[in-house]
Amino acid sequence: MSNTIRERSCADLIASELSDREQQLKDLYTLADDGNDDAREEIYEMAYGIDRREILRVIWSGGGPADYLEITHKDGDILRVEYLYQDWYDGARLDVSEESAAYRYAEEIVELEMVNR
Repeated sequence: MSNTIRERSCADLIASELSDREQQLKDLYTLADDGNDDAREEIYEMAYGIDRREILRVIWSGGGPADYLEITHKDGDILRVEYLYQDWYDGARLDVSEESAAYRYAEEIVELEMVNR
């Protein structure tokens, strides 16, 4: 097997892949808007799946600078915790380690949110 199969990374390909999807959708919407029921059906069948996730934002400070946690979870199972720091016209984000106090705090926030539904 040749090593040339993966010459381009996903970062190299993403813009053209999105452009291809955009064109596919534009073509289908044009047909659907003209009354083509098959095109309308194809639009809805395009989705391989739909995955619902929730993002909780725990804001510690606002304005400039601001900092907060973004907790992504699915049905209470934490998928990702990020710490965000933002100042005027600038911002950064870091993944929060599962061993950190901030991650423990995120777990408690998610648990509280799930109980209060």
